Amino acid sequence: STWVHRIFQMDKGKAQTTSVLAKEAFSKKDYSTALELFTEAISYDKSDPISYSNRSACFASMKRYQEALDDAKKCIELNPGFARGYARKGLAEYYLEKYEDATHTYEEGLKIDPANAQMKEGLENAKKAAEANLFGKPQELLEKAMADPIVRTYLKNPEFAANLQLAIGNSQLLFGLMKKDPRFMRVFHIFSGIPMDEIASATQYSEVDSEIRQRKAEEEAHFKEMQAKEQAKRDAEKKMSEEELQIHKNKEKAEEEKLKGNEEYKAKNFAKAIEHYENAIKLNPREPIFYLNKASVYIEEKKFEECLKVCEESLALAEQIKPRALEKIAKAYAKKATCLMQMKQFEKAIEMYEKSLLESADANVKEAMKKCLLMKKQHEEQSYFNPEIAEQHKEKGNKYYRDGNYAEATKEYNEAIKRNPNVSTYYLNRAMSLMKVVEYSRALDDIEKSLKLDPKYVKAYAKKGSVHYNLKEYHKALDDYEQGLQLDPENIECLEGLKQTKETAFNTPPSEERYKKAMADPQIRNILHDPRAVSYTTLTLPTSEL
Repeated sequence: STWVHRIFQMDKGKAQTTSVLAKEAFSKKDYSTALELFTEAISYDKSDPISYSNRSACFASMKRYQEALDDAKKCIELNPGFARGYARKGLAEYYLEKYEDATHTYEEGLKIDPANAQMKEGLENAKKAAEANLFGKPQELLEKAMADPIVRTYLKNPEFAANLQLAIGNSQLLFGLMKKDPRFMRVFHIFSGIPMDEIASATQYSEVDSEIRQRKAEEEAHFKEMQAKEQAKRDAEKKMSEEELQIHKNKEKAEEEKLKGNEEYKAKNFAKAIEHYENAIKLNPREPIFYLNKASVYIEEKKFEECLKVCEESLALAEQIKPRALEKIAKAYAKKATCLMQMKQFEKAIEMYEKSLLESADANVKEAMKKCLLMKKQHEEQSYFNPEIAEQHKEKGNKYYRDGNYAEATKEYNEAIKRNPNVSTYYLNRAMSLMKVVEYSRALDDIEKSLKLDPKYVKAYAKKGSVHYNLKEYHKALDDYEQGLQLDPENIECLEGLKQTKETAFNTPPSEERYKKAMADPQIRNILHDPRAVSYTTLTLPTSEL
């Protein structure tokens, strides 16, 4: 049972360490890295509701709201009194357009934490959204809009498409857009069934009239341009042979299959996505991208061998294209690298990323390679983690220290820290070795790390005081010893150090060098801003400074 407890504690420690790395990645908006690390933390400790809460936030930031909702539910299941779990659940439900569910969730969360500003705001937004949907469910409205040939033409304008997405869930916004952009009168007509002439006569325009006319003219010109392109396409098809026409039509159908596959992929219907991608390949077997689409599905399904196989097929096809299809080759290498990274074959993955960047300097691939390098480092550190071997190195270090061989002692403590970086004693032992060879700056760094791991480590305060004493920073040494004595009033080392420091400070006459060193210390400069310190300062200044 002791061994089981130790393993459990090790996993807890790994979970905490991984969570820290995940939060750091999340703060940098590197959500894919953060997601992998939060998932890893959960694999070490499945009982921690905070890990599920954090991963829910990560999923939400990646707009994967269903998964965000699943994690939030798990968080609440593990700790029904954890208010943040309700905030996560309400947010996911809101973006999944489950406004009534979100309202109920926020109300439950506010019973636990009535002052929570985030949930108050979320509750208000959920209620407004529920009231704003006058015309029906957003998905049904979107399907209606997409079915209209004129609106489909409008959707080729990115600004219109973005505004439509917002207006679908907010009727008030739609009314506002109608006054600025006549295209949204068409949308309102589709949603409400009110005839266009009645909408136009009821809508009042003022200073935006000229802008509206200009936009209408632009849309008409765009529509005519699209018609001309369609006619040119039909004319070109008439000049093709039957074989060429069939190949051309097959390519178009293949693209349609790919788009259907993409939609299924986004919905995580992987079997259907594969079916569409394979249909695309049958219709146009020379297109490398379709194979990479399949590879993306295999990565999600953890079918890494199949993924590598289709990546090789894609790469072989891309390299046959003349002139050299740099972007397609780069994508094949990058997809292969992603697969290898998932397999934890980091060296090979980095090699593939480098090959991809040689073909095309894609910013996303550069970021992916950085992430791979970070994961490689973390993996190596985690693989190296071994508390038992760390203890063995510490004992060897202690023996070298007692024998006066401080260089070898430091090496052993270095190894102990690499094997288990979560033990405060290892850092203090290394600091003591460094003190023996007058490496005071490095010793202080290690003492700070030791105290960060164990803020009540009295011996660390004693050694910190000793370092400051040797640096003749007596005010800091006094501080260190007093902090140690607050934790253990009977500690001999702190008592003797405090006494010695007071005597030395009292008996050491002021000097130019000491004054300049003191004035360079931020702590001393802050004291000098206190009027109560003036008389003391005057007494202790060197004669030349009075």
